[in-house]
Amino acid sequence: MLKKVLNRYSSDPEVRRRARWKSLHKAARRDGFQVYRPQLSWPSNERFRQASSAWKGITGLPDDRRFFLLSTAASVRKVKGDTADIGVRFGTSSYFILCGIDSAAKQHHVFDSFEGLSEPTAEDSGAGQPTVWKQGHLLAEEEVTKKNLRMYEDRCRYYKGWVPTRFSEVKDRMFALVHIDVDLYQPTRDTLEFFYPRVSPGGVIVCDDYGSALCPGARKAMDEFMADKPESLFHIPTAQSLVVKR
Repeated sequence: MLKKVLNRYSSDPEVRRRARWKSLHKAARRDGFQVYRPQLSWPSNERFRQASSAWKGITGLPDDRRFFLLSTAASVRKVKGDTADIGVRFGTSSYFILCGIDSAAKQHHVFDSFEGLSEPTAEDSGAGQPTVWKQGHLLAEEEVTKKNLRMYEDRCRYYKGWVPTRFSEVKDRMFALVHIDVDLYQPTRDTLEFFYPRVSPGGVIVCDDYGSALCPGARKAMDEFMADKPESLFHIPTAQSLVVKR
Protein backbone atom coordinates (compact mmCIF):
# COMPACT_ATOMS: atom_id res chain seq x y z
CA MET A 1 0.00 0.00 0.00
CA LEU A 2 2.79 2.43 0.91
CA LYS A 3 4.53 1.76 -2.41
CA LYS A 4 1.32 2.55 -4.34
CA VAL A 5 0.84 5.82 -2.47
CA LEU A 6 4.46 6.87 -3.01
CA ASN A 7 4.30 6.06 -6.71
CA ARG A 8 1.04 7.98 -7.13
CA TYR A 9 2.26 11.09 -5.30
CA SER A 10 5.97 10.87 -6.00
CA SER A 11 6.13 14.58 -6.84
CA ASP A 12 4.55 15.66 -3.54
CA PRO A 13 7.14 15.40 -0.73
CA GLU A 14 4.60 16.14 2.01
CA VAL A 15 2.32 13.32 0.92
CA ARG A 16 5.30 10.98 0.69
CA ARG A 17 6.39 11.98 4.20
CA ARG A 18 2.95 11.35 5.67
CA ALA A 19 2.68 8.02 3.88
CA ARG A 20 6.00 6.94 5.35
CA TRP A 21 4.84 8.03 8.79
CA LYS A 22 1.63 5.98 8.52
CA SER A 23 3.63 2.90 7.60
CA LEU A 24 6.11 3.41 10.44
CA HIS A 25 3.31 4.23 12.89
CA LYS A 26 1.45 1.04 12.06
CA ALA A 27 4.57 -1.09 12.48
CA ALA A 28 5.54 0.64 15.74
CA ARG A 29 2.07 0.25 17.27
CA ARG A 30 2.23 -3.52 16.74
CA ASP A 31 5.19 -3.62 19.14
CA GLY A 32 3.87 -1.02 21.58
CA PHE A 33 6.04 1.87 20.38
CA GLN A 34 5.22 5.41 19.27
CA VAL A 35 6.46 7.46 16.32
CA TYR A 36 6.31 11.26 16.49
CA ARG A 37 3.35 12.58 14.50
CA PRO A 38 4.33 14.60 11.41
CA GLN A 39 2.19 17.61 12.38
CA LEU A 40 4.13 18.27 15.62
CA SER A 41 5.82 21.66 15.43
CA TRP A 42 8.54 21.31 18.07
CA PRO A 43 11.02 19.27 15.94
CA SER A 44 11.15 22.15 13.45
CA ASN A 45 11.46 24.90 16.06
CA GLU A 46 14.30 27.04 14.74
CA ARG A 47 16.07 27.57 18.08
CA PHE A 48 15.88 23.86 18.82
CA ARG A 49 17.18 22.92 15.37
CA GLN A 50 20.13 25.28 15.74
CA ALA A 51 20.95 23.90 19.19
CA SER A 52 20.62 20.30 18.03
CA SER A 53 22.82 20.90 15.02
CA ALA A 54 25.60 22.22 17.27
CA TRP A 55 25.28 19.22 19.62
CA LYS A 56 25.57 16.43 17.04
CA GLY A 57 27.43 13.28 18.00
CA ILE A 58 27.15 13.69 21.77
CA THR A 59 25.05 11.08 23.55
CA GLY A 60 22.39 11.96 26.08
CA LEU A 61 18.69 12.72 26.26
CA PRO A 62 16.26 11.98 23.40
CA ASP A 63 15.06 14.91 21.33
CA ASP A 64 11.71 15.37 23.08
CA ARG A 65 13.37 15.73 26.49
CA ARG A 66 15.95 18.11 25.03
CA PHE A 67 13.22 20.32 23.61
CA PHE A 68 11.31 20.26 26.90
CA LEU A 69 14.39 21.49 28.76
CA LEU A 70 15.11 24.20 26.20
CA SER A 71 11.52 25.51 26.19
CA THR A 72 11.16 25.26 29.98
CA ALA A 73 14.42 27.15 30.49
CA ALA A 74 13.23 29.82 28.04
CA SER A 75 10.06 30.23 30.10
CA VAL A 76 11.96 31.14 33.28
CA ARG A 77 14.40 33.68 31.82
CA LYS A 78 12.77 36.46 33.84
CA VAL A 79 12.47 34.44 37.06
CA LYS A 80 14.93 35.43 39.76
CA GLY A 81 17.83 33.06 40.33
CA ASP A 82 20.38 30.78 38.70
CA THR A 83 20.04 27.37 37.09
CA ALA A 84 21.35 24.06 38.41
CA ASP A 85 21.83 20.64 36.83
CA ILE A 86 22.33 17.70 39.17
CA GLY A 87 23.60 14.64 37.33
CA VAL A 88 24.94 16.00 34.04
CA ARG A 89 26.97 13.12 32.61
CA PHE A 90 28.21 14.42 29.21
CA GLY A 91 26.43 17.77 29.56
CA THR A 92 23.45 17.34 27.22
CA SER A 93 20.84 18.59 29.69
CA SER A 94 23.01 21.54 30.73
CA TYR A 95 23.58 22.50 27.10
CA PHE A 96 19.87 22.68 26.26
CA ILE A 97 19.09 24.50 29.50
CA LEU A 98 21.73 27.09 28.66
CA CYS A 99 20.45 27.39 25.09
CA GLY A 100 16.98 28.05 26.49
CA ILE A 101 18.17 30.59 29.04
CA ASP A 102 20.15 32.21 26.22
CA SER A 103 21.42 35.66 27.19
CA ALA A 104 19.68 35.87 30.56
CA ALA A 105 22.22 36.78 33.24
CA LYS A 106 22.14 33.51 35.17
CA GLN A 107 24.98 31.38 36.48
CA HIS A 108 24.68 27.65 35.74
CA HIS A 109 25.74 25.26 38.51
CA VAL A 110 26.83 21.77 37.47
CA PHE A 111 26.80 18.98 40.07
CA ASP A 112 28.06 15.47 39.34
CA SER A 113 30.18 12.83 41.02
CA PHE A 114 31.92 12.18 37.70
CA GLU A 115 32.26 8.66 39.11
CA GLY A 116 28.90 7.36 37.88
CA LEU A 117 25.90 6.50 40.03
CA SER A 118 26.02 6.09 43.78
CA GLU A 119 25.07 2.80 45.46
CA PRO A 120 21.38 1.92 44.85
CA THR A 121 19.15 1.29 47.88
CA ALA A 122 16.07 -0.85 48.46
CA GLU A 123 13.85 2.00 47.20
CA ASP A 124 15.40 1.62 43.75
CA SER A 125 13.94 -1.86 43.24
CA GLY A 126 10.49 -1.67 41.69
CA ALA A 127 7.66 -4.20 42.17
CA GLY A 128 10.00 -6.66 43.81
CA GLN A 129 12.39 -6.64 40.85
CA PRO A 130 16.09 -5.87 41.43
CA THR A 131 17.38 -2.57 40.12
CA VAL A 132 19.28 -2.52 36.84
CA TRP A 133 21.72 0.03 38.28
CA LYS A 134 25.02 -0.55 40.02
CA GLN A 135 27.42 1.90 41.59
CA GLY A 136 29.58 3.43 38.87
CA HIS A 137 27.05 3.09 36.05
CA LEU A 138 26.70 6.09 33.69
CA LEU A 139 30.18 7.39 34.41
CA ALA A 140 31.46 10.45 32.58
CA GLU A 141 34.78 12.22 33.03
CA GLU A 142 34.67 15.83 34.17
CA GLU A 143 37.08 17.02 31.51
CA VAL A 144 34.94 15.50 28.75
CA THR A 145 31.85 17.30 30.06
CA LYS A 146 33.74 20.58 30.36
CA LYS A 147 34.98 20.20 26.80
CA ASN A 148 31.45 19.57 25.54
CA LEU A 149 30.20 22.70 27.33
CA ARG A 150 33.20 24.86 26.46
CA MET A 151 30.99 27.33 24.55
CA TYR A 152 29.42 28.19 27.92
CA GLU A 153 32.53 27.97 30.09
CA ASP A 154 32.01 31.50 31.42
CA ARG A 155 28.50 30.60 32.62
CA CYS A 156 29.21 27.22 34.28
CA ARG A 157 30.51 26.40 37.72
CA TYR A 158 31.41 22.78 38.42
CA TYR A 159 31.00 20.92 41.71
CA LYS A 160 32.51 17.46 41.57
CA GLY A 161 31.32 15.20 44.39
CA TRP A 162 28.55 12.93 45.60
CA VAL A 163 25.10 14.38 46.30
CA PRO A 164 24.69 16.32 48.59
CA THR A 165 28.27 16.97 49.76
CA ARG A 166 28.83 20.21 47.80
CA PHE A 167 25.34 21.69 47.85
CA SER A 168 26.29 23.91 50.80
CA GLU A 169 28.47 25.97 48.44
CA VAL A 170 25.31 27.40 46.84
CA LYS A 171 23.23 27.70 50.00
CA ASP A 172 22.93 31.47 49.56
CA ARG A 173 21.73 31.30 45.94
CA MET A 174 18.20 31.26 44.56
CA PHE A 175 17.23 29.24 41.50
CA ALA A 176 14.92 29.70 38.52
CA LEU A 177 15.41 26.12 37.29
CA VAL A 178 16.69 22.94 38.91
CA HIS A 179 17.13 19.83 36.78
CA ILE A 180 17.48 16.48 38.58
CA ASP A 181 18.86 13.46 36.71
CA VAL A 182 20.42 11.16 39.28
CA ASP A 183 18.22 8.07 38.62
CA LEU A 184 18.13 6.84 42.22
CA TYR A 185 15.97 7.46 45.30
CA GLN A 186 18.39 8.90 47.85
CA PRO A 187 20.21 11.47 45.70
CA THR A 188 16.87 12.59 44.24
CA ARG A 189 15.44 13.03 47.74
CA ASP A 190 18.57 14.83 48.99
CA THR A 191 18.46 17.18 46.00
CA LEU A 192 14.82 18.07 46.61
CA GLU A 193 15.43 18.67 50.32
CA PHE A 194 18.14 21.19 49.53
CA PHE A 195 16.91 22.95 46.40
CA TYR A 196 13.14 23.12 46.86
CA PRO A 197 13.27 25.97 49.42
CA ARG A 198 15.75 27.81 47.19
CA VAL A 199 13.61 27.81 44.03
CA SER A 200 12.10 31.24 43.37
CA PRO A 201 8.34 31.71 42.90
CA GLY A 202 7.65 30.87 39.27
CA GLY A 203 10.81 28.78 39.08
CA VAL A 204 10.73 25.11 38.13
CA ILE A 205 12.05 21.72 39.18
CA VAL A 206 12.36 19.10 36.43
CA CYS A 207 13.05 15.44 37.22
CA ASP A 208 14.32 13.58 34.17
CA ASP A 209 13.70 10.06 35.54
CA TYR A 210 10.17 10.40 36.94
CA GLY A 211 8.40 8.35 34.28
CA SER A 212 11.12 5.78 33.67
CA ALA A 213 10.36 2.18 34.66
CA LEU A 214 14.10 1.82 35.26
CA CYS A 215 14.07 4.52 37.95
CA PRO A 216 11.27 3.74 40.44
CA GLY A 217 13.34 5.27 43.23
CA ALA A 218 13.39 8.68 41.57
CA ARG A 219 9.60 8.66 41.21
CA LYS A 220 9.16 7.50 44.81
CA ALA A 221 11.38 10.33 46.04
CA MET A 222 9.44 12.93 44.04
CA ASP A 223 6.03 11.62 45.13
CA GLU A 224 7.00 11.44 48.79
CA PHE A 225 8.62 14.85 48.92
CA MET A 226 5.84 16.67 47.05
CA ALA A 227 2.99 14.93 48.94
CA ASP A 228 2.64 17.75 51.51
CA LYS A 229 3.69 20.64 49.27
CA PRO A 230 1.23 23.16 47.79
CA GLU A 231 2.47 22.71 44.23
CA SER A 232 1.19 20.14 41.75
CA LEU A 233 3.57 17.58 40.29
CA PHE A 234 3.02 17.19 36.55
CA HIS A 235 3.96 13.93 34.83
CA ILE A 236 5.11 14.89 31.32
CA PRO A 237 4.71 12.38 28.43
CA THR A 238 8.46 12.58 27.81
CA ALA A 239 8.92 10.73 31.17
CA GLN A 240 10.03 13.94 32.88
CA SER A 241 8.11 15.60 35.69
CA LEU A 242 7.58 19.29 36.34
CA VAL A 243 6.98 21.33 39.48
CA VAL A 244 6.30 25.08 39.24
CA LYS A 245 7.12 26.79 42.54
CA ARG A 246 4.44 28.98 44.07
